[in-house]
Amino acid sequence: MPVVVTTLEQLQEHGADGPVWRRLGRKSEQTLTAALDNPDGDALYRDQMARADERAAQRRVAEREAQRPVCSRCGQKFTEDRWEETTARGGAWTAGDLTVCGTCHADDVAREQAARLQAAVPLPLEDDRELARPGRGFFRRRG
Repeated sequence: MPVVVTTLEQLQEHGADGPVWRRLGRKSEQTLTAALDNPDGDALYRDQMARADERAAQRRVAEREAQRPVCSRCGQKFTEDRWEETTARGGAWTAGDLTVCGTCHADDVAREQAARLQAAVPLPLEDDRELARPGRGFFRRRG
């Protein structure tokens, strides 16, 4: 909203159509239409809006980073993929421990697979070796 001022002496001397109006924020007197005109207003508005949008985007990024979880083991921040994996609907069932980062989760998965493989391989027992020798066991030769 532009604010324009003048004095009674200037109005009596030059009239209302003369350059007697002073818009606050400008340096000299102008005619009323020039004082009320805002030639750079649209560009100024667009510039201010662009700066405000940029600040808002930076603030949103900073807020998102502040909410990013941290690994309970190594202290690293979650990657974007790991964060999505732990927060996605239904993804928490396959994500494993939700408090660890992707690297620590991969270590857990590798450790579990190694334990499963180790459990699947049977250890030879001494009794089995004894039964495997010829002449021993259920179908042994009598002699």
